[in-house]
Amino acid sequence: TPLRYKAVVVDGAGRTASDTAATTAGQPPAPEKPTAKRHHAVVHHRRADGDYDGLLLRTADGTTARFAGRDAYGAFAWITPGPGAGAIRFTVEKDGVPDGPERVLDVAVSGEVWTEQNNTTVLKARPESAYPPRDGTKAVLHYHRPDGDYEGWGLHTWTGSADPPEWNDPVLPVREDPFGLVFEVPLNDGAASLSYILHKGQEKDIPDDEALDFSLYGHEVWRVAGDPTYLTPSPGGAFGLDLRAAEATWIGDDTVVWTGEGSGVASQQLVYATEGDLTIENGALTDEGQWLRLVPTELTEAQRSRYPQYAQASAFRVDPRDRDRVGQALRARLIATQRADNGALLGATGVRIEDTRPEGTGK
Repeated sequence: TPLRYKAVVVDGAGRTASDTAATTAGQPPAPEKPTAKRHHAVVHHRRADGDYDGLLLRTADGTTARFAGRDAYGAFAWITPGPGAGAIRFTVEKDGVPDGPERVLDVAVSGEVWTEQNNTTVLKARPESAYPPRDGTKAVLHYHRPDGDYEGWGLHTWTGSADPPEWNDPVLPVREDPFGLVFEVPLNDGAASLSYILHKGQEKDIPDDEALDFSLYGHEVWRVAGDPTYLTPSPGGAFGLDLRAAEATWIGDDTVVWTGEGSGVASQQLVYATEGDLTIENGALTDEGQWLRLVPTELTEAQRSRYPQYAQASAFRVDPRDRDRVGQALRARLIATQRADNGALLGATGVRIEDTRPEGTGK
């Protein structure tokens, strides 16, 4: 509560002087929890016949968008939600006829959803089985210009590129699809990122140099002219924000596995609470609980033999600094989380316990 006060003094000669001051009382407001930065809401849609001509996204407030994008899943459309946007109700139409029921995309939970013709299911995390494995030998950049004018646009590359071009001889698109231009850039062995500039002569798409971090967004991205953020993949976990599900599995030896990697993910951890419960509200945990930090790992031969179903899963081990609390965590409710570099929650799911044997005992 703001407090303001004024002090007045009178001396022996009857002269007065005064001054004011201000302060606050009570508890300061709790700091806002970080949230994922999502500039777009993207709806992916798949039809059995592969016919996406005339497909339209329509929201409850009347906003429409064509399904101009194409990827391995099918087609996708996007809109730019306003500040503070939450749940967006939408339908997918084919030549004016609904291609399924009304669905919901909650921007606080996910910037992308995946739907299917005449199916009520809305996937909030990328269905990895629908996409090919990552190809680390090249980077693929899809470039869309709303004005449809692609004449003269090329790609200048340097760090990470196996064959950096001269400015006046940029990498040219290998093809054009309904979304726009498609650039493919061969990479150096072990490249962690690709530095690039989209340009037309001396005109740059954006003023700043850009860099695609493969560990965050993979090797294939879609960009809209003038916007440095990626349209897709947008920041999101390998699993959605759903603590009722259990998409992570503890397999013992301080190891947890799950399917997929997510995009924009800077860290992952196991979270537990010794008191109370963990819930999600407005895209964040109501209580951050206690963390076991996770580091990427590879399954051992013994683990692959015991759990062949997880041979292709993403695997993580508890950081050695936190392993003394594994027993305590396994006795509590355990969840797996993924976070962006600003700490925003991108994914949260329950953990299914398959093995609680002490580390390395095999008993």
